[in-house]
Amino acid sequence: MLDSPVQQIKDRLSITEVLSGYVQLKKAGVNSKALCPFHSEKTPSLIVSPSKQIWHCFGCGRGGDIFEFIKLVENVEFPEALRILADRAGIELRKPTAQEIKIDQDRNVLYQINELAAEYYVKVLWESPQASEALNYLRQRGLTDQTIKNWQLGYAPDDYHYLENFLAKSFDKKDIELAGLIIKKDLPAGRQATAEYFDRFRGRIMFPILDAKGRHVGFTGRILKPQDNVGKYVNSPETPVYSKSKIIYGYFAAKRSIIKEQKVIIVEGQMDVITSHQAGFANTVASSGTAFTLDQIMELGKHAKEFVFALDSDKAGTMATTALLNTAKQYSIIIKIAELGEYKDPDEAIKKGMHVWKDIIEKAPHFVEYFFHKALKEFSISEADGVQKIKDLLLPLINSVDSSILRSHYCRKLASALGVAEASVTAELQKLGKPEFKQLPKEEYRKKDRLEWLQERLLGLVIRLKDKAVLSQFEPSDFGAYANVYTSIYTSAQSPELKTAFDLLEFGVQTEIEAQGLDAKAELASAARELKRVLLKQQMEKVSAELKSAEQQKDQQTVRKLSEEYVGLSKKISQLQS
Repeated sequence: MLDSPVQQIKDRLSITEVLSGYVQLKKAGVNSKALCPFHSEKTPSLIVSPSKQIWHCFGCGRGGDIFEFIKLVENVEFPEALRILADRAGIELRKPTAQEIKIDQDRNVLYQINELAAEYYVKVLWESPQASEALNYLRQRGLTDQTIKNWQLGYAPDDYHYLENFLAKSFDKKDIELAGLIIKKDLPAGRQATAEYFDRFRGRIMFPILDAKGRHVGFTGRILKPQDNVGKYVNSPETPVYSKSKIIYGYFAAKRSIIKEQKVIIVEGQMDVITSHQAGFANTVASSGTAFTLDQIMELGKHAKEFVFALDSDKAGTMATTALLNTAKQYSIIIKIAELGEYKDPDEAIKKGMHVWKDIIEKAPHFVEYFFHKALKEFSISEADGVQKIKDLLLPLINSVDSSILRSHYCRKLASALGVAEASVTAELQKLGKPEFKQLPKEEYRKKDRLEWLQERLLGLVIRLKDKAVLSQFEPSDFGAYANVYTSIYTSAQSPELKTAFDLLEFGVQTEIEAQGLDAKAELASAARELKRVLLKQQMEKVSAELKSAEQQKDQQTVRKLSEEYVGLSKKISQLQS
């Protein structure tokens, strides 16, 4: 019998290989440790066991196998996690059933159309003589052939019907139009047909646009030769699968690096993204020439604590930087602005040398610092009008800093630059009112309470020591979500479905015992005593509430019964403590 796809994937992908794509793993004996990406921490509490192929975070309590990690880090359900890992492992999953296709048929057709169009454009770029100029252009821009292939760059022939005719062999033209790849044109009356279609993209280098899950949703086409009344770039229109306000160019390729670095570099165009990735800065994405929206900022903020804006140095780039800053500064994130200096865009800086771009990114100043230098350079402090403009520009920015220490720092710096008393600047700042900062939405997690911690600890120790006798004083219900694990241990009924749960429970206590040099048997007895005590206290609280209700209803018989039960529970707790 063949192994299931899940087992095949686990056999091919090691847990360290998968997790190292998202977090920095450091050796810790036979295991590895890392900062957990699911909650804020400064000391690594996520432990990875290569031998058991599991991970567990002692900070937030999350853990599991590679599928659970991908589900959490990519914010997807199991089927999508299975697809992601299957692709990485080179395992072909079964074809979806007709019923499954029917559920999401409309969207899936559009994804398929865009994907086939991307393959067509790639084929034209590499095989058609009329695309030689486009291919040479990309190479002259410094892209390697492998990079061109990795990003699926292509070429749209300078013809009105090439793509239309190619896709029409497999798809209805109405669906191709809905995908935004062909345009419907009404014809004059008297013609045989009432309408005809033509290709949206013609004579352009094609940049496919992927969503966060790697599905083809649209395109950007760059013209090779300037033409009157023809835009340099043409984008796919809004479609059921492509929304300009939500899609981030390069995000699918950059996501793992953003999670790992907890930093995102935001550039303006597709070429800037591609050359940045080729230079080793894989945490780069693009605004695709439009202002970043709140939805896009919030998406990036799920994984990045630091935003580095590296938009073009021209007037349009400066305006885009300001617009992006106005959207982002209301949130509690670190915002920096890369100073491109003599370079007009990131692509030009990268061509000068990878060390140049690295230096620009690493030295990117805080956004207030950036505009501080800009204002003092642009306006004269010797003129009242200049001082007023500097104040009007910088004070709102200083006020938008989510740190009282930094706000004080910039007030002092501004006062010094203007040659005025710091108290004057502070007074002006207070007139703006106290700023309100929002937190970018993070996936909430609930820390385990003492009862849950004891339930896991006791079961882990029992599994570790292979000593189930201590469980005789408990019931399955005493272990909440782990009731099935208790039953499996107590009845010695091995359940393959519970293997990961067993491994995680044992792994947790094993790591703690080895790290702190604890006596496992003593810890088992202590955990059993404390769990019993916590359960008794919970029972006492319940009886106390019922007793109060009975007293209010003046039900003396019930009061006597509950009072005796309460005293009995109290004695049991006292015996456990002695």
